[in-house]
Amino acid sequence: MKKRRFVVYLPALRSIALLSLIFFLCPLPAAAQGSERTPETIMEYYDTLVKQGMDSVENLLKSTKREKSEVEAVWDDLNERFISVFSKIGHIEFDSLVKKERNESKATRASEWGHDMTLFIHDLQTVGEVVAWQRKVNREIFQLEFDIECAPRRQAGYSGRLKEYGGRLETIDRELKGGSLSSSEIQKRLDEVKTIRTEAENVSGSVLRAIERLEENLTLKPEMDKRIEKILENWSNMKARHPNVKDALSDAPPGWVPLVKKHWQNLETVREKFHETYGPLLEGKLFKDVPVFRDKKYEDLAKPATALEVDLKTALASAARKEKSAEELRREIERDEELTKQEIRRLRELRDSVSPEKRWALQLEDARAAGGVARVRELQLVMSRNPDGSAEYRKASEEARLIQEEKHPEQLAVKKKLREFEELERKVSEEIRKIREEHEKRRKSLGLTPGLN
Repeated sequence: MKKRRFVVYLPALRSIALLSLIFFLCPLPAAAQGSERTPETIMEYYDTLVKQGMDSVENLLKSTKREKSEVEAVWDDLNERFISVFSKIGHIEFDSLVKKERNESKATRASEWGHDMTLFIHDLQTVGEVVAWQRKVNREIFQLEFDIECAPRRQAGYSGRLKEYGGRLETIDRELKGGSLSSSEIQKRLDEVKTIRTEAENVSGSVLRAIERLEENLTLKPEMDKRIEKILENWSNMKARHPNVKDALSDAPPGWVPLVKKHWQNLETVREKFHETYGPLLEGKLFKDVPVFRDKKYEDLAKPATALEVDLKTALASAARKEKSAEELRREIERDEELTKQEIRRLRELRDSVSPEKRWALQLEDARAAGGVARVRELQLVMSRNPDGSAEYRKASEEARLIQEEKHPEQLAVKKKLREFEELERKVSEEIRKIREEHEKRRKSLGLTPGLN
C-alpha cells in the first residue's frame, strides 16, 4: 500500500500559528491576570487589541505616501496583528466559553458583543479598500503637482517658437504682395517658409502629444468614488450599526471620515490649479497672442505656412510661365503638391516591397533550404555507417546529391521565390524611373525644382 502524503500550506500554517501566539502569549488585561479566562476577560482583551490597531489606522489615513509597501502593506500588517484576530481565530474559544456560561444575562451580553464585534471588524476591513483608493489619489496629486511645476517651461517652449515664426510669415507675405521680390529672393523666402512649416508641424505634434499625456494623468473621475462615499457613510454611523461595541471603538471611525475627505479636497484643489495653469493649452488658446495662429486648431498650425508656400511657388512659376494666369498657376501648383505627396507615398511603398531585408531573408532561406550544408554532413555520416548498396546508403546518397546540386524540392521552391523577387525588383525599378521622370517633367513645366529627394 502506498503511503499517503499530506501537504501543509506553509504560509497558512504560519498565519494560524501567529494568530494563536498573539492570543495565548500576549498578556490579558491586568484585571484578568492570575484568573481563568472568561467571556468578560476575552471581551476586554480584544477591545484593547482592536483599539491598538485602530489607533494606527488613524495615522495611516493621514499618510500622503504613494508606494504600495508604505500604505497597503502597512494596513495588511495592522489587520493581521490587531484588527482581524478575533474574527479569524479568537472567537473559537470565546464561543466555547459563552456556551459554558451559567449566568444567563452574562451569556446574553457576551453573545451580543461577539455578534456585533464580528460585524464591526467586518466593517473595519473596508479600511483596506480606502487606503488603496487613497494611494491612487495621492499619486494623482503628485503627478499633477509635477505637471504644474513644469507648465511654464513647457508652454513657453511652444508659444515662444510660434511667436517668432508668426511674425516672420507676416513679413514674407507683405514682401510677396508688394511685388518687389526677384525670383532668387522668392526662392530664398520659399526655403525659409518650408523650414517654418516643418517646425510648425513639429510644434503641432508636440502640443497634441502633451495634451494627450496631461489628460491621461487625470485618471480619477471628478467625483469621489461612490463605493468610497458609502464606506465613509457607514463609518459615520458605526455607533448605530454596532450598539454593543465599546464606545472607544465605535467613536473612532467617524473621526476618520474628515481625514479621508481631506485627501480628496487636496486633489480637487490641485486639479483646479492644474486646469488654471493648463487652461489655455487644453482649451486651444495657447497661441491667442499670435495673430497668424490665433484661430487655428493645434492640428492645423502648419496651414498658414503651407498656404504661403503655395503663394511663393505660384510666384516662382509665374515668372517662368507668364502666359498663364496666376489663378491657373495656383491650381496647378496645388495639384502638383497633391501629386507629389502621392508620388512620395508610392515610392516608399515600392522601396519597402523590395527592401534589402526581404532579399536577405530569401537568401538566408535559400542557404538553409533542405537543411543546407549541415544536412549534407548528416547524410555523409549516415553513408559512412552503412555499407555501399544498402537501402540506407542509397537513400542518403541521393538526398545529398540533390542538395549539393541544388535540385532538392525545397531548394527549387526557394529559388522560384528568388526569381519572382528579382522580377519584382525589375518592375519596381522601372516604375520608380517613370514616377521620377513624370515628376521632374511636371515640375520643370511649372518652373519648380524636383521635390522627390
